[in-house]
Amino acid sequence: MSRVVRSSAKRLAQKLLGQSDVRGFARRQKLWISKKIYRRPVAIADLRQCLIDLGVTPGRTLWLQSSWNEFYNVPLRPSEMIELLRDLLGPNGTLAMPAFPIDQDPDRVFLVDRAPVYTGLLCEVFRRNPDTRRSIHLSSSVCAVGPNADYLLKDHHLTLMPWGRDSPFCRLAELDARMLGMGAGFNFMTPLHATECLLFDEIPFFRRVFDGTIRYRWKTAGGETGEHEYMRRTGDIRPQRLRRHFGPDICIDARLSNLRILAADAKPFIERAVTLGRRGITMYIQPVPRPELFNSSKGSIA
Repeated sequence: MSRVVRSSAKRLAQKLLGQSDVRGFARRQKLWISKKIYRRPVAIADLRQCLIDLGVTPGRTLWLQSSWNEFYNVPLRPSEMIELLRDLLGPNGTLAMPAFPIDQDPDRVFLVDRAPVYTGLLCEVFRRNPDTRRSIHLSSSVCAVGPNADYLLKDHHLTLMPWGRDSPFCRLAELDARMLGMGAGFNFMTPLHATECLLFDEIPFFRRVFDGTIRYRWKTAGGETGEHEYMRRTGDIRPQRLRRHFGPDICIDARLSNLRILAADAKPFIERAVTLGRRGITMYIQPVPRPELFNSSKGSIA
């Protein structure tokens, strides 16, 4: 479907529904229906065992993406959910979550320790935990706590590619991290974006999904200041286009009442996405992924 057709269809849907945010309206309606169908409370013991079965075990590094709207059958507050995860990981485990700022205006100083996130209530509560640290990145910052937090976060503001080498996302793979999507499934797995960074120099197509750079100033609560410049991603994505290529050898699906959970190891997950990218299989629909753009070119991998 061309961009013109998609835009026309979107405008028509907005007019018919009387809603400017069609996707948001669809999500709210889906949640309303789900609450009518799925009413069985999730027992804490069952949730705990499910998480253990999915690889949340002592000493692991865990990446979590979530939608708290989907936790309506879980009798826990966000802070209690975080405590449960940290308890399962133990003192040698590391918990990490996305902390993408709501305000990404490069003309304003990014207040690393204060800027709220748009990645969900659980992430915002986690960000406010006094033990939690945050990477310095205007568009793609990450919060973490645990022994591996420093390694995950420390170089993010030195990278040109938001999800590339030396970013927290690629370091998840280096640390053999487990990834969970709780109420936020495959379509929300940010490590998929490692593909366009790792293949930037190798595959011409992925150079087209970036357009210039963004430069901003940052400041920490401790008074440290600096500037950072990173590549700006453009384009339109449909991650669901890739889902069928991630079978049970990579992704495991589970469910407790209404709460759907996706689990995967970061290393094979990212490796599969990169392999698909080399074959011209991508989540991007804009720019148009024409086959000739996937012919490998010489150069180092970003």
